[in-house]
Amino acid sequence: MTIKVGNIGLGPMGGHIARLLLETKFDVIGFDINSERMLELEKIGMELAFSVLDLADEADVIITSLPSFQSLTNVIDELVKSQKNNQIIIECSTLEVEQKMACAKSLQLANKVMLDAPISATPQMLAKGQASIHIGGDREAYDECVEIFDGFVATKFYVGGIGDGSRMKILANYLVHVHTVAAAECITLGQKAGLDPELVHKALEESAGNSKMLEVRGKMMAENDYREGGGTMFEILEKDSQIITKFAAKVKAPIELYCISQQKFSSAMAKGLQHLDTSAVCKAIEISAGIDRESNEE
Repeated sequence: MTIKVGNIGLGPMGGHIARLLLETKFDVIGFDINSERMLELEKIGMELAFSVLDLADEADVIITSLPSFQSLTNVIDELVKSQKNNQIIIECSTLEVEQKMACAKSLQLANKVMLDAPISATPQMLAKGQASIHIGGDREAYDECVEIFDGFVATKFYVGGIGDGSRMKILANYLVHVHTVAAAECITLGQKAGLDPELVHKALEESAGNSKMLEVRGKMMAENDYREGGGTMFEILEKDSQIITKFAAKVKAPIELYCISQQKFSSAMAKGLQHLDTSAVCKAIEISAGIDRESNEE
């Protein structure tokens, strides 16, 4: 590829984006404050940047995937120092709508174009090329980046202006959280009825009640193994749930079902399961139902 893509933030999502683009034969330069993440990707062909500014001076298009608004604003403070004009920044972090709009304005003042492009997927889904992405912003900038999007996601949707990508991600995360709890309650219900949880999962995957979370996290629930994806997923869920509830309050939309699902996740954390994947909410529900399966925890 003739386009050089810069990746800033090489964590659970950004690291997979960089790897997938390298596998698609893009020229990739990356930077992360964690040097170990950079060195792992250097082994498969990623060029290392010494700083955000160094990366910005080298890359044609930049992808950011960062854990917080503060992290993103720190990066933008460096990006605007680059003399490259009309540089496109594909911003993939999950943040509040207003935060994304403020970042886009800061970049616009420096003659750079931001696309609001959060990813809908678990890290494992992204790694397997199963992610979807919702993009808001300048249509011409989106058209220029279509080939890049195709390099790391399965499906892409242009949804409107800056902020619309994040609005769509809020809707997607609403369903991710609710469907995860629904899958957990369903698998628990099946066990109480005397059915094998793995059979429940396999049969329902082919039913009208299927969902991505039943496919991905339901499998973890059926196998009673919540290690994959553990570590930070409950922290991410807490951040995302605050974004969702604040957004719903602002637009005055009722989300009673969502609030109930959050109580289930809180129960899982209260039971000390926050080091596992959020699918471990099933274990918390099972405990409440009097089911005690020995899980494969480390």
